[in-house]
Amino acid sequence: MRARSEARMQKLEVRGEGTGWHRESYFWPTPPEDGQMVITGPEARHISRVMRHAVGSVISVVDGAGGEHEVELEAVRADRVTGRVLSNTSWAREPKHRVAIAQALLKGDHLAQVCAQATELGVSRIIPFKSARTVGWLSEARLERFRTVSLAALKSSTRTALPKIDAPVDFERLLGMDGEFDQVLVAYEEENGVGLGAALRRDVRSVLVVVGPEGGFEPAEIDALKAVGAIPFTLGPRRLRAETAAVAVAAVTLGLLGDLG
Repeated sequence: MRARSEARMQKLEVRGEGTGWHRESYFWPTPPEDGQMVITGPEARHISRVMRHAVGSVISVVDGAGGEHEVELEAVRADRVTGRVLSNTSWAREPKHRVAIAQALLKGDHLAQVCAQATELGVSRIIPFKSARTVGWLSEARLERFRTVSLAALKSSTRTALPKIDAPVDFERLLGMDGEFDQVLVAYEEENGVGLGAALRRDVRSVLVVVGPEGGFEPAEIDALKAVGAIPFTLGPRRLRAETAAVAVAAVTLGLLGDLG
């Protein structure tokens, strides 16, 4: 009887149940066929060699589009993992609202930090853009790095939908995106009256929040954003770094909409 109890506990630990430990999800965009999941390549190696899952382990596999499969492994090799699908769910841990962050290009690796933490929080889209006070552009290699960072954050946070990380756009293109969202807000350090809580409508299904570069926005850029309907708001009396502001905005917005906390 004791042996059976211990075996049950081991299986619960593999599934991440009953222990207080939340398992990492694995990413595989190809849907199962006839109730079977086949995973190959680096993700199979991660499952078999890094995490050392064995036959009988139950893992969570997400497809990045909101779907999640609970899979019991039936064969485990370094290059190929197969398993039986026990259950399927959709959008189980995703926010009900689409919150997108438009972030001005940042120096160094700060935009990677924004992508990782925004993914963990539940942001649906990240739009890098060039403004008057940004320097340089975003190479394809760095953009792919940001997408890789976001994917890692998806797996560790057990999200099921992978945020879209756009190729960088210029400021004029950003202005033309207002019609894609129910509301557009902009964090502005010179705004003294309206806070995020007052600016954000609670009846929206989608919202775009624009965050500027390290040097802030030019007044003409704020005027242009206001002309397309964007509402400036303040994050309070303390000055935040641009990458901190983006994460704070994401967390507060999702919280006010009831998708966090």
